[in-house]
Amino acid sequence: MTSLQVDPKIETAKTLHTDFYLNPKYFKESKEKIFARSWQLVGDTDQVKDPGWCTPVNLLPEYLEEPLILSRDKENNIHCLSNVCTHRGNLLVEKPCRVNDIRCKYHGRRFHLNGKFSSMPEFKEVENFPTPVDDLHTLDTFILGKWIFTTLSQNTPVEDYFEPMRTRLAWLPLQEFNFRPELSRDYEVKANWA
Repeated sequence: MTSLQVDPKIETAKTLHTDFYLNPKYFKESKEKIFARSWQLVGDTDQVKDPGWCTPVNLLPEYLEEPLILSRDKENNIHCLSNVCTHRGNLLVEKPCRVNDIRCKYHGRRFHLNGKFSSMPEFKEVENFPTPVDDLHTLDTFILGKWIFTTLSQNTPVEDYFEPMRTRLAWLPLQEFNFRPELSRDYEVKANWA
């Protein structure tokens, strides 16, 4: 990926055509061409504070709608996993919980907290089972302070996105930030993301 540059000759800048903001085609294409390929905030480390915690999250609700799980394994590593069982596509984790493993309620398939397949009832005699496709899909993560970021793309270098930010914010005590819901407000604006 090449880094984005702004032409120093600002007087040559142009505004995007109105169609980009109004045409549903461009809104839909932005999902795959921009958001699915870039790093997005998915949660924070307080959601998986201790080993054994799993928290369901939704990557870009009402846009990408990608069901994910944040988990912290017994080795204290944080993972971002698909929240969809590899057997029949059932959602695995419905609310934050502390568990030893992730279990599908549909047929009992189990996964370790790092997403690796563990077991499934009545499948011990099946040949060539399990294979890597039975593991939960694991997404790359990047932690900045307490914030956890992920990307749906395997080809999105984290340095391109976060190195300039990390350099500029080095003085800020990001690890000490605490969310205070009583001070938070949501403002819904009916507009294109751009």
